[in-house]
Amino acid sequence: MREYPPIVMEHLHTLTDHTGVIQHAIYSIPNRHTGYCTDDNARALIVAVKEYERTRDRGILQLISTYLSFLHYAQTPSKRFHNFMSFDQIFIDDVGSEDSFGRSLWACGCVLEADVHQNLKKVARQLFDDSTRWFPTIGSLRGRAYTVLGCRGYLRDCPESDAIRAHIGALVDTLVAAYADRDGWSWFEPCLTYSNGILPMALFAAYESLGKEEYLSVGLDALSFLKKTTIIDGMLQLVGCNGWYIKGHERAWYDQQPLDATSMVLACLSAYEVTRDSEWLETAKTAFDWFFGRNILNEPMYDPVTGGCYDGLTPEGPNLNQGAESTITCLMAQLAMSPYVVTTDNS
Repeated sequence: MREYPPIVMEHLHTLTDHTGVIQHAIYSIPNRHTGYCTDDNARALIVAVKEYERTRDRGILQLISTYLSFLHYAQTPSKRFHNFMSFDQIFIDDVGSEDSFGRSLWACGCVLEADVHQNLKKVARQLFDDSTRWFPTIGSLRGRAYTVLGCRGYLRDCPESDAIRAHIGALVDTLVAAYADRDGWSWFEPCLTYSNGILPMALFAAYESLGKEEYLSVGLDALSFLKKTTIIDGMLQLVGCNGWYIKGHERAWYDQQPLDATSMVLACLSAYEVTRDSEWLETAKTAFDWFFGRNILNEPMYDPVTGGCYDGLTPEGPNLNQGAESTITCLMAQLAMSPYVVTTDNS
C-alpha cells in the first residue's frame, strides 16, 4: 500500500489571522492585499471541524471559532452572505455568489453533525435557519448541491426535521431534472467546468437522507461519465479552467485546479460509502494521487515543507503560489482519505 505524507495544518495556520483565512499567497507567504472571502472561510471551517474530530486537538477549536465567526459576520441583514472582504474588514460586494451561499450552508451543516460544543452548534444552526428562506431562489446547480450537503449535515444532527427533508427533495429534484444522457454526454450541463464531482455527491447525500433510488441511479451514471472523461491512462486528468470542456468542442487540459481534484475524491468516496463498491474507493485513490505527482506532468502539487498545495497545474508546471483554496481543498481530500490510506512522516 502506498504511503502518503501526514496531514499538516501549518500552512492553514499561516494563512489565518484573527479575522479569517486570507485568500491568496505569494509562494507560501499570505498576500494580505487580496483580503478574505467567504468561500475560503467556509471550506476552512469544514477542514477545521474534520481535523478536530480526527485529533481532538484543542488548538483547532480556535480555528473553528475564527471561521464560524467570519461566516456570522458575513451574513447580511437579509440573511444571505457577502463573499469578498478587503484586508481592512470591509465587505466589497453587496451579496456573494450562490456558490458561496451554498458553501456557507455546507460548512454550517458540518458543524451541526460534528462532535463539538453546543455553543458552536447553536451559532451554525442560527445561520442555517435564517438562510432557508433563500433556498427556492438558488439557480446555480452547484449552489444547490452545496446546500444539499449542508442539509444532510443538519439532518444528521436533527433527524426529525421534515422541513429539511423537504428542502433536500426540492433542491435535488432540480438536479435530476437538469440531468440528461445525450449522445453519450451524461451530465447536468452541456459543459464540464469546475467542482464537477459536487453534483453527483449531492445526489448521494440526498439518497442517504431520503432513500430515493432515482437519486442514486442518476448520481452513479453522472459520476461514471465524469470518471470516463477524467481518468485517462490510469491517472486523473482534470478539465482545464482555460476554456473548460464544452460538448462538441475541444477540451482544455490546463490549468488544472486542486479544487476539482478534491471534488472528484469526495464524490468517489461518497459513491463508495453508499454502494460499498470497491471500484469507487480505487477511483478516489487515483484522484487523490493527483496531488502527489500522479498527474499529466508527473509534478507533485503538495508541498511537504509547509503542508500547503500549489495553486494549479499549468503547462509549465505547478503555479508555486500556495493560496487558501488550493491548500484547504487539498486538506479536505487528505482528511476524507485518511481512513483509507497509510501516512508516514519522513522528516
